[in-house]
Amino acid sequence: MIDLHVHSKYSDGTDDIIDILKKAESKKIKILSITDHENCKIYEKMKDIDISDYYTGKIINGIELKTVIKGVPIELLGYGVDVAYINKKVSEIYAERSENDFIIMKRLHKNCLKLGVRIDDDVIENYDNSYRYATTYLHENITSYEENRKFILSDKAWGDSTSFYRKYMSNPNSHFYISNHDLLPDCNKIINLIREAGGLVFVPHIYIYGENSNMILEELTENYNIDGIECYYSHFTEEQSKYLVNYCNERCLYISGGSDYHGTRKREIKLGIGLGNLNVPDNIIDSWIDKVINKKKNNNTN
Repeated sequence: MIDLHVHSKYSDGTDDIIDILKKAESKKIKILSITDHENCKIYEKMKDIDISDYYTGKIINGIELKTVIKGVPIELLGYGVDVAYINKKVSEIYAERSENDFIIMKRLHKNCLKLGVRIDDDVIENYDNSYRYATTYLHENITSYEENRKFILSDKAWGDSTSFYRKYMSNPNSHFYISNHDLLPDCNKIINLIREAGGLVFVPHIYIYGENSNMILEELTENYNIDGIECYYSHFTEEQSKYLVNYCNERCLYISGGSDYHGTRKREIKLGIGLGNLNVPDNIIDSWIDKVINKKKNNNTN
């Protein structure tokens, strides 16, 4: 079993490095990658411990970076990256989260007023940084008014801020859509960053983009220089995984897989096994593991 999509407390997960390593060892995960959003801080923390005291498998330096394709915010995974290099560059590329949060809130507030969605007049003034994402805060405010139910027809999106973000706020076909192309680095910039850091570029969780998934997949594989696709994922059906594996094989792309574990923030997702349906085959990484582990890096953790 391998898990190449894991988040720690250094982005939007809850577990520290030792917690993750112990769990990975107990689940007999042979290869692990911690792919925090916009940072590799956890790999710096690994220098302070003896990893073999907690975990005997292999570790691939990883990161997940946000970008935008055809107006849709998406993520890309980088594997085998130089930690010091990418940490420095990421801090230069991405704006402070609080700055973007207020811009997003103002844009959504404007949309709500135009649509007739009820929202607190002082919703922007009352925002505080205790929320990880502005989306969570705004979703909480909108759904506190039952009369807004007619604007959010999806039960899942009504009850879950992440689903609301994916299905409505980041979907160009939705009336709640917030354009943020000016807030995110473009796709080529992120791909080049990963490559400059010595890494491989993978497309994660493609089907979470709903009706835009196929368009994004084709755009990335036909017009951008990616290395592989995450074919095994907690929320994928068996048919979706099979399709993506065939898609990769036909295009000579690498295959990866991971749970998208976040600790207690997403209690239903377990390390290694996702929703209980995930078992990423060890051999999918055979064709590319040497490119991300058996080479010298300034911050190699192995």
